[in-house]
Amino acid sequence: MAEEFILWASQPFSFVRLSDSFSTGSSIMPQKRNPDAAELVRGHSGRIAGDLVSLVMTMKGLPLAYSKDMQDDKEPLFEAHDLLTLSLAAMAGMVETARFESAGMRAAAEAGHSTATDLADWLVREAGLPFREAHHVTGRAVRLADERQLCLWEIPLDALREVDHRIDERVFDVLSVDASVRSRTSFGGTAPQQVRKRIEAAKRALGMVE
Repeated sequence: MAEEFILWASQPFSFVRLSDSFSTGSSIMPQKRNPDAAELVRGHSGRIAGDLVSLVMTMKGLPLAYSKDMQDDKEPLFEAHDLLTLSLAAMAGMVETARFESAGMRAAAEAGHSTATDLADWLVREAGLPFREAHHVTGRAVRLADERQLCLWEIPLDALREVDHRIDERVFDVLSVDASVRSRTSFGGTAPQQVRKRIEAAKRALGMVE
């Protein structure tokens, strides 16, 4: 999660803006904000993983009894506990105070014809094409979108029907990013109702709701 926040806060992504409480200004570039909390948590994870390896190596060769080797289990155990406690507090605060740039996220999601697979699936499901053929048809539609500098859902229906006559107006129910997200209704899917269910399940697991 820390790695994602570092990536999302970088200039090429700009998906999230971190609060001043969990980031600092660059020492040389006044316009830059460094995701300090996330970077420290990312670093701590390496130390915690190292503590695990230390414990495993200490314990792996011991018989079923106490040995003086086990005196060396305390330091990595306590370090991992302290680092994890600090990391959880830092991440909770960072997430709570972060501001997500939804417009930038939407623009990234809409780039690169990300719903092309939805078109191929629709051709299989609704038009009865084998996936291999649907793949080729979708490739021609993507080429047309590139030539016209349009998103897939912006191509007029008559132009799509020139690509393949079996395409009809129902295809627009799946071509937009919103429609693609809504269509994933299986357990753990991206559809809003599924996301809300997972949020409620997480809250119950954490004792936040009865």
